Amino acid sequence: MEKYKILHIIGGGEIGGAEQHVLTLLENLDRSRFSPYLICLTPGPFAALAEPTIQTQTFAMRHPLDLSLLPGLMRWIRRQDIDLIHTHGSRANLLGRVGAKLLRLPNVTTVHSSLAHDYLSPRSARLALGLDRITLPLTTGIITVSQYLSDEVASRGGKHIKTIYNGQAPVPQADYSFSRNQFRKQWGIPDDALVLGTIGRLHPTKGQIVLIQAAHQLIEKFPKLHLLMIGDGPIRSVLESELKKASLPYTLTGYLPKAYEALPTMDLFVLPSISEGMGLVLLEAMQMGVPIVASAVGGIPEVVRSEQDGLLVTPGNAAELAQACTSILENSGRAKSLVSSGNRRWLEFSIEGMVRATEEVYKSLLS
Repeated sequence: MEKYKILHIIGGGEIGGAEQHVLTLLENLDRSRFSPYLICLTPGPFAALAEPTIQTQTFAMRHPLDLSLLPGLMRWIRRQDIDLIHTHGSRANLLGRVGAKLLRLPNVTTVHSSLAHDYLSPRSARLALGLDRITLPLTTGIITVSQYLSDEVASRGGKHIKTIYNGQAPVPQADYSFSRNQFRKQWGIPDDALVLGTIGRLHPTKGQIVLIQAAHQLIEKFPKLHLLMIGDGPIRSVLESELKKASLPYTLTGYLPKAYEALPTMDLFVLPSISEGMGLVLLEAMQMGVPIVASAVGGIPEVVRSEQDGLLVTPGNAAELAQACTSILENSGRAKSLVSSGNRRWLEFSIEGMVRATEEVYKSLLS
């Protein structure tokens, strides 16, 4: 049986949902059929995280349009005798798609999020979308992590698209009460606090500003309210300023490699995204038995069935978000029903299903 060498290319400057997806996929590929390789285009923590289990190389791009790396990258690909290139993100798509075309190799792109909302400036978003339109015809196949993204990519001219949902592994099940008390003690959160928590990159697209606005409305009814935000990103200082301005009790932890360990601390998990490819963290919240309020945007409604696994609200609407949070916090029966349904729902998004479906895409392209 022939064994194929699969190269994944990603920016890798941070560890977000796309990076976690890539690592999970590479670690679980059938090694009797596929040998995984990884290239990061930005120096950062992801390469170090992957190196113990995956052959990893960094080619540092100086800017998003840096094509000077292409000759060296192509030489490396030839030396490794790579059979297929799999790209993730704008930088990787630019180099990987062009390189694959010149080397006459099949290539597939996974689309993890909406390009129009991934950037801090409209100019950067327009540039990314423009580059994607130019290089999209070079792809042999496209994978999207939600049907929402599949429709979006198809509207830009994408073809040969397959939706493969991200898979979620079981998180280590420590003692719930112990984990809750331990985390609160570690971060100075009062034992009797009512914790609204969120996990994600601190970026406008994640909607944390809306959560702060909603919490400002909620604290009158719930005076023990405490906001817990886990993650790091470009708007951290902005969020901290807004939290102080609103006089809200809060904990801002920064990036935590095992963020799921904080979930038992939360009385309610909120994902107030303005745009979201799928929302993998929602599956972790379901596992840990935390009721969910999230935005009805992007791929989220494909994960959380409204009024069944959680409550979904209009993105950007702080009043509606506050109302949904109130309806769960004031109704323990409703909270338990949502948690019970979510605890069954997450099992439908398995690592094995994601990996095997991706391997089938590889086989079809390589044949």
